[in-house]
Amino acid sequence: MSRRLAARTRQRGMSLLFALLALAALSLAAVGLVRSVETGSLVIGNIGFKQDATAAASQAAEAAITWLRANAGANLQTDRPASGYYAASRDALDVTGQGSTAANRAVVDWAGNQCSNYDGFGSCVTPSAELSLNGGANRARYLITRLCVSEGDPAAVDCAFPLRSATSSGSNKGVVDYKVGKAVVAVSTLQYYRIVVRSLSARGTVAFTETIVQL
Repeated sequence: MSRRLAARTRQRGMSLLFALLALAALSLAAVGLVRSVETGSLVIGNIGFKQDATAAASQAAEAAITWLRANAGANLQTDRPASGYYAASRDALDVTGQGSTAANRAVVDWAGNQCSNYDGFGSCVTPSAELSLNGGANRARYLITRLCVSEGDPAAVDCAFPLRSATSSGSNKGVVDYKVGKAVVAVSTLQYYRIVVRSLSARGTVAFTETIVQL
């Protein structure tokens, strides 16, 4: 009798051990599943906010184009830092602040703190005032540079301008073909401008876009 009782006790002990092991395995699997779902949700959320910030950047680029059209002519021959406009291409410009380590690079004051968040730069460039988009859910600033080597009349300084005039009827009229030199009368009103936009989503996701326009 005592032997049978001892055997049953041992069996119950082994069953309890296997049950505990199974419970531990199920708990680990549940934790892993929860973490996987949380990670997936986080990734999807980040992608959504990134797309939202990029869409807001396109609205800011349209605002920059509207500004260019409103100030066409002699107004665009000189820098206008208060509006985020520069009449020269600024080849040393590092728009993200991460594209160069050169001491003479020009960084953009996107955060409005006099570029204090950058190290090792030569100049701090002022962008446009901050735009509130989509009911305040997104914020953006833009920077416009004219593709010229310096300020001044495009007829007197080297600029990038179309190979074809505005009256061209060629089959490739919409192609971005250009050369650098003094603008001639036929194309003096057709200049290239670079628009860089930095936008923020509601969660603080950052998106940069760059647009080349001919006006």
